Amino acid sequence: MALLKNRKAVVATVAAVATAAAAASAYYYYSNVRATTEKSKKDKKKKNKKKKKATASEPATSDKAYLTINGDEEKPDMAAMLASSEDQKKVYATALKDKGNALFKEKRFEDAIEFYNHAIKLHEDPVFHSNISACYVSLGDLDKVVESSTRALELKPDYSKALLRRASAYENMGRYQDAMFDISVLSLNGDFNGSSIEPMLERNLNKQALRVLKEDMGIDASVPQAEQPRERQELPSNTSLSSFFGIFKPETEIPAYDESNEADVTLVRGLKALYGATSDGYQLADECFAKAAKLYREQLANNNDAAFKEKAATALEYLGIFDFLKNDLDNSEKNLKEALALHPRVNTYIYLALTMADRGQSEDYFSYFEKAIALDPNNAAVYYHRGQMYFITQNYEKAGEDFKKSKESDPKNIFPYIQLACLAYRENKMAECEKLFEEARKTFPTAPEVPNFYAEILADKGDIDEAVKQYNIAYRLESLQKQIHVGIAPLVGKATILARQPTPENFATISQLLEDACKADPRSEQAKVGLAQLRLQQEKVDEAIELFEEAAKMARTVDEKLQAITFAEATKVQKRIRADPVVSKKVEETLAAYQAQNMF
Repeated sequence: MALLKNRKAVVATVAAVATAAAAASAYYYYSNVRATTEKSKKDKKKKNKKKKKATASEPATSDKAYLTINGDEEKPDMAAMLASSEDQKKVYATALKDKGNALFKEKRFEDAIEFYNHAIKLHEDPVFHSNISACYVSLGDLDKVVESSTRALELKPDYSKALLRRASAYENMGRYQDAMFDISVLSLNGDFNGSSIEPMLERNLNKQALRVLKEDMGIDASVPQAEQPRERQELPSNTSLSSFFGIFKPETEIPAYDESNEADVTLVRGLKALYGATSDGYQLADECFAKAAKLYREQLANNNDAAFKEKAATALEYLGIFDFLKNDLDNSEKNLKEALALHPRVNTYIYLALTMADRGQSEDYFSYFEKAIALDPNNAAVYYHRGQMYFITQNYEKAGEDFKKSKESDPKNIFPYIQLACLAYRENKMAECEKLFEEARKTFPTAPEVPNFYAEILADKGDIDEAVKQYNIAYRLESLQKQIHVGIAPLVGKATILARQPTPENFATISQLLEDACKADPRSEQAKVGLAQLRLQQEKVDEAIELFEEAAKMARTVDEKLQAITFAEATKVQKRIRADPVVSKKVEETLAAYQAQNMF
């Protein structure tokens, strides 16, 4: 329904996340262990202060006996220094590093690199490699930045300065997954606060997701949705199909039916399958409409009878709307206009209006509705769908007028009742909302739509217990129906709100709900995203990635595709974190410390 039409209904199995980037495990770990890492950071600072006090009395290495003068240049006497004791080599190495630092300040980066490399020959210290990487940043050599930072990290895996520098280099090189890994480790180290780490992680995650969207799906997110190239998809979920066709009066017969004509037989078979509203029926209807349209086209050249044209128009109309539902707007518009040319029908105008709306052509959208009303001023579906557009554009007054007209035109259709109640809630008229839901309940006592959408209202209000009860009622009523009404919506809805209270009992229930939902409606993007997040929490990372990627392919809008891809890419970072023995151990240690403080 329009109330929650644009909601990204994602079942969060740990906690609700504010941004798509929060799916990255680094965010999860960072937010849960911040107290521990900040304490560790403070302890480290205290230790460093004590260390400085202890070494303050030590003489500085100002002796330049290790240098030889060649003109105006100072050159290290490496032979003499390499022959020194190990302790003395460290002293010389520090002096060479200090000289490199001085050259760095003078922006003599190549000379500085030379002195740092000399220092490394005497004593390999991660700081020396890190300083070299800083020089290469200034020289713009990103490959060398990565190379020298990586060497520093091999010597000291938790060296945050090197991690940050390498992450920045990776980002500038377009290696966003590598950058995210380093940023995730940074967050675990706790040497940088969340306000600096989280934007970096989110930025790289967004860049990676946008790249995948463009390279794998051919979609440029900077282009408006209406101008995007459309890749033909499979049918949407059974739940979505039932909701979409629910407002239309079922038609299972055609005029001048000829049982000897295969086109007629195929069309009627498709209509019965469609309005039978079953999972197999939707697939069969899709096949029948394509076949019927082909057969009618072949016969049109030899048959100009008006009744025959009406039947052909009907087949083309349904073919066109199924194209629309598969995101194939070009063929949808082509087939629908061909249908209109043969025989204008109200539903053809409605479907064309929806196609134009998806193309961003709102003027055509409303003009087609005017033509539909001219054909049939009492058609409930016309007012309902126009009201939906007004609702989405927040023109609530006109939306309400159209929903009321829809209800008056067809008092036996439940959807205008539900939509009016949702509209009242959107306008903060809770008393009126309750009254309208009660009217719908009395009018349609066995309809699962009433408790299902009432549960959405309650969940949005935060009344979790009552929302769960209503979803349970909706599911029981749905189970008694021969046709699909709300499909798996009660299962996903209940799982979503139970995730707000992540107890072990709820966790088990959520798992069963989402598994049942995916089994019952395998084309449901919403159910797959929810199950993917559950699998992520269960550390079944490969399955989670696969589910997220499947959901991205199924999603209709660019935003929905991007969201699913973002989750998939974030999960890949978690997989890499878990696979890295050093980082994984750090994760376990940090979480253990957090648990020891009874903060879990």
